[in-house]
Amino acid sequence: MLITVNKETLLKAIGIADSVISSKNINTILSNCLFLITNNKMEIIATDNEIAVKTKIDADCNENISFTAYGKKFINILRELPDDEITLDIDESTIINLKSKNIKGNYTLYGTNSNDYPKLPEIKMDNSIKIDQAILKEMIKKVIYAAAIDTIKPVFNSIYIVSEKPGTITLVATDSRRLSMITRTIDNETFVKEGIIIPLKTIHEINRLLSNTGVCKISFDSNQCYFKIDNTEIFTRIVEGQYPNYKQIIPREYTLKSIINTSQIHDSIKRAMIFTREPANKIIMSFNKDNLKIQANTPELGHAEEEIIIESDSSDNLMIGINAQFLQDTIRNIDSFSFLCGITGQMSPLTIIPEDDKNFISVIMPIQIKTID
Repeated sequence: MLITVNKETLLKAIGIADSVISSKNINTILSNCLFLITNNKMEIIATDNEIAVKTKIDADCNENISFTAYGKKFINILRELPDDEITLDIDESTIINLKSKNIKGNYTLYGTNSNDYPKLPEIKMDNSIKIDQAILKEMIKKVIYAAAIDTIKPVFNSIYIVSEKPGTITLVATDSRRLSMITRTIDNETFVKEGIIIPLKTIHEINRLLSNTGVCKISFDSNQCYFKIDNTEIFTRIVEGQYPNYKQIIPREYTLKSIINTSQIHDSIKRAMIFTREPANKIIMSFNKDNLKIQANTPELGHAEEEIIIESDSSDNLMIGINAQFLQDTIRNIDSFSFLCGITGQMSPLTIIPEDDKNFISVIMPIQIKTID
């Protein structure tokens, strides 16, 4: 069987699918991508049994066939072939011969039978949301840093998607020490009242596919969630468990509220962090009526102290210890010229809300301090 396909198109499609395959996979068949060729279309599928990706491209072929092949090797040889069309000559033993009209050569890749490849899950499309890709991409960017990067507690290694009323969607991420939440308005009447918890690995794949144009379709049932982005579909399990009550974490009232210049404090914290030690990265923030003092002190490294001008609604002084890296991660995602910083006490969460985006809220838990030592 002969298949003619554009090299760059095929290379990109295999890369999209193969990205979900774990290098630690012990199941040989799941180390491969599945190729389904029907009606001049090629579908490329990959899965690790937790997340599956299916992407579709045009291909000129004279019959239908299916096979599996090791995606990473496929990608390696495609990268070295000249741009333009390539021909895949596949025999009954699933031996794949790659040829380019621009060079005299023959490259053979050994495929396998597709019969043992797992079926993709079926998703009921009754619950569906449509959201602009650009909006979803922005929302993911502004919360993903707050999710845990380990897998000890899956609900923290994920992003929570919820919409408590039609026409809105909210994304929440937390690692229990910090939280980020963003809400946007969408033109959709379906809402996710109970919320769905999507694994972080899936979110990274989705974010990689999103562009600044087009629409992303999200469908879900009690166990699975489905995303359609252009010609690519992602199937993923929904994380089991109860997501933390994020509303209880966000303070409703503040003892002290300050307006702080975004770029100015970003630079100040960056300098102070030089004198902190991981993983705590502790700095002391001392709030006064008109200024904020930022201090860092590590005996083996040195000491940093800097003051910046702020606007405060209280004449009381308040001191709080905070993880500078967590604060930087939050500030880095603020587009506004300034933000509101709310504090209720030395051992209460610090809340950050951009002045031009009240629907983007970040909370950071404090670090206990006794003295500035």
